[in-house]
Amino acid sequence: MSNADPLLENAPSRRRALAEAAFVLVIVFVPGSLALLDLAPRLAITCLLAAWGLLLLRPWADWRSGQRSRAVGGALLFALALGASMASGWFGGEGVVPPPRLGVRHTSVSVQGEGQAVRKVVELTRVVPGAPADGRLEVGDRILAVDGQPLSASDPEAEFQERIRTAGGGKSTEMRFTLERKGEAHEVTVPVGPAQNASPFKRPGAMLWLCLRAIGVCLLVGLLLWRNGQGPAQLGLVREGLGREMLIAVPVVVGAYAANIAVSIPLGLIGMLLKLTDKEMVARKEVATGLVEMGISVPVFAAAMVLVAGFEEIAFRGFLVPRLKVLLKSWPGAVVLSAALFGLGHFYEGTLAVVQTAVLGAYFGFVFIFVRRFRLASVMLAHAAFNTINFSLMIWLQRSGVLDKITGQAPPP
Repeated sequence: MSNADPLLENAPSRRRALAEAAFVLVIVFVPGSLALLDLAPRLAITCLLAAWGLLLLRPWADWRSGQRSRAVGGALLFALALGASMASGWFGGEGVVPPPRLGVRHTSVSVQGEGQAVRKVVELTRVVPGAPADGRLEVGDRILAVDGQPLSASDPEAEFQERIRTAGGGKSTEMRFTLERKGEAHEVTVPVGPAQNASPFKRPGAMLWLCLRAIGVCLLVGLLLWRNGQGPAQLGLVREGLGREMLIAVPVVVGAYAANIAVSIPLGLIGMLLKLTDKEMVARKEVATGLVEMGISVPVFAAAMVLVAGFEEIAFRGFLVPRLKVLLKSWPGAVVLSAALFGLGHFYEGTLAVVQTAVLGAYFGFVFIFVRRFRLASVMLAHAAFNTINFSLMIWLQRSGVLDKITGQAPPP
């Protein structure tokens, strides 16, 4: 094998490369949705993935050849890796239901009818396009009662928020609003349901589960490499020049922000043309809120990102790109396809965020292959630093109130 392509040393066949790439992608994407399933389909999916992984690792071949310790060790490590990768889907989402989402902003106003005392009511100041309330509720509507129950006279806004949050026990339901619109009384029914862009960071212990999944996926990747007779070098991880890689990570981070800003401008314009801006801002705010409400410090987050960003780079760049190169016979094509798949993993942040993240993934991929010549360490560190800086900015934006000013006066219930 040519020294120009060290990642392809002992590369698997095209058929096996496809099977390995698909398996790792499923392991990366599935656990996030596994908690939403009932026990039977959850168990069935887990068993299918276990069978798929064993077919790739074939521990029985080692057993038959007399390498029984190798066979048993490989099987046990695979069980550990699969368990860690899917633990969040089994245990990390219990009791966590995304809150209902109406999609309005509101304020409290004082009104007085003839012969009546002054009272406070909730007045809608904005209806988010595309949200459940769109086309049913209108700006200026004054909410008098929810499901036949009048709102509190002292703090109707707080009670309105609570009614929306707890409606239907967190499941999809219909809500009946008694309101005043242009001086006339109306009854309006609105279907509400779980937030479509609920952030995965809202789960209790979200970062712990994410770190555990990172360990599991990295171990799975290591087992697949081991089965192919490959090692860390085929992921772009080498000891030589590690200190230099840490220094090179600094300009790589700067380049990441340049790429991010460059793509944000046209995406912002597209968002305005397609009227996606409101939805995108709500999704981004949910992610920011979820991250901040985890309650972890910046140093702890930075340490976690070394593992989490490292797992993403190992999976999508170090492992997936060489497999796609075997399939596509092209390094640029492999980088672009891997980046597109990487972007899809961030759909919870919004539609435009998928494109933005894919561009960032393509940037990291081209740096890895064409700039650093198959060295992954600087890209991993740059990715971790990029996420940590963004987390610090999110904390400042959330705590300073700037984020609420950008997205509106109050978060939409």
